[in-house]
Amino acid sequence: MSDTSPAAAAWEAPLPAQEQRLVDTVAAHPTLDNVGALADLLAQLPPQMSLWLDEHHREDREHRLQQQFLAVSPRIVGVSNTEGPGMEAGLELGMVYIPFNTSPDERAALAVRRDLLPSDIYARAEKRMENGQVPAGLGSLASLLREIAGHVVAATEWMDRDHPDAEALHAEADQIDQAGIRLGELAKTIKQEDCG
Repeated sequence: MSDTSPAAAAWEAPLPAQEQRLVDTVAAHPTLDNVGALADLLAQLPPQMSLWLDEHHREDREHRLQQQFLAVSPRIVGVSNTEGPGMEAGLELGMVYIPFNTSPDERAALAVRRDLLPSDIYARAEKRMENGQVPAGLGSLASLLREIAGHVVAATEWMDRDHPDAEALHAEADQIDQAGIRLGELAKTIKQEDCG
């Protein structure tokens, strides 16, 4: 379950005292390198606490060209209470891309950042649009369309060149790519402050 789901979301500040203790406990374990580290963390949390998995890998786009590894990062999320109104604390395990050439403190700081977007382009576009970041969201959608166009062209590599559907697929891919280009240009002209 991801933090974009209505069932599990990041807690809003200020936190109730009990949830703050849970957040502090989890913050002491920014990454989980092995089963023993996970077991140690779980031993410090209430056994009835619900467990969630973030369906997306997160990344800092500024580091994407560096060699990175995926680290498991826990966090406390608010989960819809099944026995009444309000939210209760749940543990969510996510994956964060972390550059190899960082210190342990830098790795921990990156692992606990909650502003990181999904590395998946569609999920990133969706998250940006949910947050009202219209120009950035449209830019991500434009990139997605261009990526889809590339996949459509790749499908033709498995077909005979003379097959009539191969030519039709190339034409569709071109239209999708052109739509991505136009959407990308529109994304550049729309100002964030114009979006209410």
